[in-house]
Amino acid sequence: MQLLNKIVVSERTYVVLLAALLISLPLSYGFGTGILITLLAASLVSARFHKIHFRRGYLAPILLYGLMIVSLLWTSSTHNSLRGLERQLAMIIIPMAFILMPEISMRSRNSILYAFSIGLSIFALFFFALAGVDYLEAGNVNRFFYHALVSPLELNAIYISVLVSLSGLFLLFVQRKTTVVICLLIVHAIFLVLLASKIIIVITALVAAIGIISRFRRSRIMILLPVLLLGLLLLMVTSNPVKERFEREVTASNIKEVLQCERFNKVYDWTGTTIRLFQARIFVEMFEEDKVYFTGYGINNSKDKIIEKQKHYNLWQGYYEYNFHNQYIQAFAELGVFGFVFLLLLLGVVLWYYLKTRDIMFLSLFLVMMVVFLTESYIWRQRGLYHFLVLFCLLIKTAPLLQKENRK
Repeated sequence: MQLLNKIVVSERTYVVLLAALLISLPLSYGFGTGILITLLAASLVSARFHKIHFRRGYLAPILLYGLMIVSLLWTSSTHNSLRGLERQLAMIIIPMAFILMPEISMRSRNSILYAFSIGLSIFALFFFALAGVDYLEAGNVNRFFYHALVSPLELNAIYISVLVSLSGLFLLFVQRKTTVVICLLIVHAIFLVLLASKIIIVITALVAAIGIISRFRRSRIMILLPVLLLGLLLLMVTSNPVKERFEREVTASNIKEVLQCERFNKVYDWTGTTIRLFQARIFVEMFEEDKVYFTGYGINNSKDKIIEKQKHYNLWQGYYEYNFHNQYIQAFAELGVFGFVFLLLLLGVVLWYYLKTRDIMFLSLFLVMMVVFLTESYIWRQRGLYHFLVLFCLLIKTAPLLQKENRK
């Protein structure tokens, strides 16, 4: 028993558990769930031995989950909404674990994020190797790009791009540039480009440029900015799948048609931009018809309405599995205007902490998530929810330490 008490009060325990939770994100959901339960149990036991420090920022996800519970009062499908509450339970569990666990030092915070970057790099090399084997056997170069690259673990390239983006920005701005860190950065950069998520590449490059200009000495800026610009230039002028995806969005996206057409055929040539605009269009139509501006349809209860609209417009049935692919719209549709406000509150808390601490990780999290929420219902999926909340709570947990450093 004494040994158990020592383990649960040890800061090292939480470094290992939080790093393991982040590293497990590309794996099946059972791994992350098991680690999260262990983390909560350890935090609960540890609370007897130390003073609990509550951060007001933790209230944002807890309040959002509270609104999800309240939506049971008006949902048309209690079954669907209870399933949604089960999936979103981490909005309570992760903040509670951070509230109850011992304090975490900046060194431990960085150790967690560094371990995550190593784990992601190992996953990247694993995917590169499998793609290389497939290329040698079948000669299919597309196996190196986008969803195909991470298909061995049935992953979504955009979600993995978000992990890689924030991990890479941590390596660039926080970690000391040893040979190992530089190698990890190179692996992250290659992985991000091969994943070929247009919007993540753009926002990562933008955050990197902002950080380089604002944080580094002139001599280092003169090295890093040209390297960044050269990399972007090569993507623009050479023939590659990333450039092809950008060009296709421009040439194949008929925005006017998507917003006005009354019936599509089953083989309509959708792009990432047009399918998301169509989902936004049907969201507006749904709300105009049902007048649920204040309540929404209830947590996890918009899918049937989406499918009904997709059938009305004759979309291919493969799209019936799609949610709104927009976190702002998803929250509004299921929780009404207050869900939208609470989502903005989540982002607002991150921005507020950046203004207080000037920690580049808060700025990176804010800008990347602000953009990702436009294209994905990121925290309505377990992988995205765990990733966002662990970073959100970890940065808030250590924010007072940065404030103390800034006062010196």
